[in-house]
Amino acid sequence: MKSLLANSRGVALAVVIFMVAILFTLTGATLLFSGLDLKMTSAMKTGTSTLHVADAGVQHAVSVIPPGATFNYSTDPNNPTCLIPSSSCATTKYEFGNGYSYTVTGVSTAGNSQAILTSTAFGPNGAKKVVVAYIGRGSYGLGAIHAPGLAANIETQFAGTSFSLNGNDQCGTASAVPGISTTDSALVTEITNNDLVDGGLTSDQMGRVVGAGSAPSVTTIQESSPSVSDLAVQYLDQTHDIVTGTNFAGGANWGTADDKRITLVSGDSEIQVGGNITGYGVLILDGSLRISGNFTFHGLVIARGDIQFLGGNATIYGSLLIAESADLDPTVELSMAGNAVVRYDSCALSQANSWVPLPKAARLVAWQEKLA
Repeated sequence: MKSLLANSRGVALAVVIFMVAILFTLTGATLLFSGLDLKMTSAMKTGTSTLHVADAGVQHAVSVIPPGATFNYSTDPNNPTCLIPSSSCATTKYEFGNGYSYTVTGVSTAGNSQAILTSTAFGPNGAKKVVVAYIGRGSYGLGAIHAPGLAANIETQFAGTSFSLNGNDQCGTASAVPGISTTDSALVTEITNNDLVDGGLTSDQMGRVVGAGSAPSVTTIQESSPSVSDLAVQYLDQTHDIVTGTNFAGGANWGTADDKRITLVSGDSEIQVGGNITGYGVLILDGSLRISGNFTFHGLVIARGDIQFLGGNATIYGSLLIAESADLDPTVELSMAGNAVVRYDSCALSQANSWVPLPKAARLVAWQEKLA
């Protein structure tokens, strides 16, 4: 019996060693797979973050594409136009922070009416994601009022609480636009800082300017292509009526609902409207405008003079575009008082758009991750 037990000692030791080896193997495998799981989780997190950065690149590009009728990018997908950064895309990236960056290129398609953006994002540890986005043009209309140019060259003035600037579509078919749009963020600050010295809105006037975004709806957008001044020239290349005079105390119509026209009110002097004026189509004003009577226009108004005073019962359904000013010592370019109303109306602008395509903001149609 003792001999049998003695002979079993070696077997027991071998079994114990074998079991310990299995336990060590299982423990090692568990630790290995646990490490792999952590690496996979980290890679998935980095990949997801990089994909979000690629999407941010698309949103960035859409925000800096200027309003226009077409997209003037390369049509060769092998030689796309660099959008972000604006210099060489091959050597420069937009740094997003924390090791992330992106580059966005654009290619025009569909007869330059659409664009395809490719946003390539890079993240830590060699992470890379590519998003392809399809861009079109939104509703025409840059704002109920669009006043491009530098804040130093533009002065505004708002009186009372009966005026109204409304970027919500009167027609109800298009997206809202800003109540006031401009190309200089400093002018946005001047208008919205509750400081009469800068010609800004007072606290009780903020709610009189509504539209896209919050109230007051005053927004910076990219300069349009063509510019407001160039757009006026394009309209005047079409068949148009010319009206002369500086004081309209009686009644007149500059186009009707059934006979929309392009009308130029010619002359560099101040145009005073104290009577009853109605119109439809496109109205281009060479001189400054002062309204104290009843004025109602349906369509696009382009003002090329220095002073635009909308008072009395002035009403514009459509959009008012104020030409770029180079005046370094400006007077008031825009004054709103009385019962003046400017209400964005996409239907009223449709005829103007048929004569000359109006600038339209870029809009994201769809995007997808490029997997290969």
